[in-house]
Amino acid sequence: MNSNQQVFELGEYRLTSGQTIQDVRIGYETYGTLSREKDNAILVCHYFSGNAHAAGPANDADPQPGWWDSAIGPGKVLDTDRYFIVAGNSLANLNACDGCTVTTGPASLNAATGRAYGADFPLVTVADFVHVQKRLLEYLGIDRLVAVAGPSGGSAQAIQWSVEFPEMVPRVIAVISPGLYVHPYAAAMMECWTKPILADPAWNGGYYDAAHPPLEGLTQALHLLTLTALSYDVLSEFGYAPADDKRHPSESLANEFKADAMLNEIARTRARALDAASFVYMVRAFKLYDVRERLPRAKASYLFLPVETDLVFPPHLSAAAVDELRAAGLEAELFVLKGNGGHLDGLTKLDQAHGVLRDFLSSC
Repeated sequence: MNSNQQVFELGEYRLTSGQTIQDVRIGYETYGTLSREKDNAILVCHYFSGNAHAAGPANDADPQPGWWDSAIGPGKVLDTDRYFIVAGNSLANLNACDGCTVTTGPASLNAATGRAYGADFPLVTVADFVHVQKRLLEYLGIDRLVAVAGPSGGSAQAIQWSVEFPEMVPRVIAVISPGLYVHPYAAAMMECWTKPILADPAWNGGYYDAAHPPLEGLTQALHLLTLTALSYDVLSEFGYAPADDKRHPSESLANEFKADAMLNEIARTRARALDAASFVYMVRAFKLYDVRERLPRAKASYLFLPVETDLVFPPHLSAAAVDELRAAGLEAELFVLKGNGGHLDGLTKLDQAHGVLRDFLSSC
């Protein structure tokens, strides 16, 4: 299944804060065929560090499968023989520097100064991500969805959709979700992710030179993020093995354990494609996420799919959200995914809920 990223140009956008940003552009991908009645669309929202490349190879130059390729495609959980799947980049998308991800955020050119916005870019919220996605759907001629789905931060966007545009959203699929808000513990953990970036001298208050970004701080931020997204079981596979058999950690502080070296290599590789300011902005956006007071607007049914070993958003957060939604008179159900991979299992284990999801998407 192939898909090529397209670009939606919104022009001026008024943020929920009242501020405006100019020349807003976001990339998006679609999978499957939109029906003549335009009534078979599912919007998929990406996670914290994801982008619009949700399934299939983007093109011959980028053969890597999309982040939810296990779930999107012919005969899969989100069946492209039946549904038209839309996935768009968020504002302030972390992947702004990868050469493929089209987004408007701190790394974008500020026409007023001729430089990247940096810290001059206004703060954005999950509601802003949703409002831009709404404009994208309007552009595609879609005025009602079968569902909005997403993992992690994508689930927060999906839930936000249900209170922003309730007439459009009959169903929400929330995978590895924080629930209806980001718990203070999870919010504090996310803030810890940003600290290495802010402590990097190259950060310069968010006004860094694109040629000399706070790469070391971003690398350590991603090291922390990757660690929390894994599980005890994953790291136990490495034990206390040395990264180099000839340089045992007992002999020098400079000698690494294999698990630490692995995490650092993953982080350093990813840091080259991400933007540090967008990372900090995205953390703030999700820390501000809270839909509890707006639940009376919602009309959707909700399906929560947590992972049993998730350390970022443990299953009890989804269970609490189900209880709150039911108390508000809304339909909500819970199905716990099995796996020892932690938070990341939300990207690969959705097939366990194939029957549950099929029934949910077919429900009235």
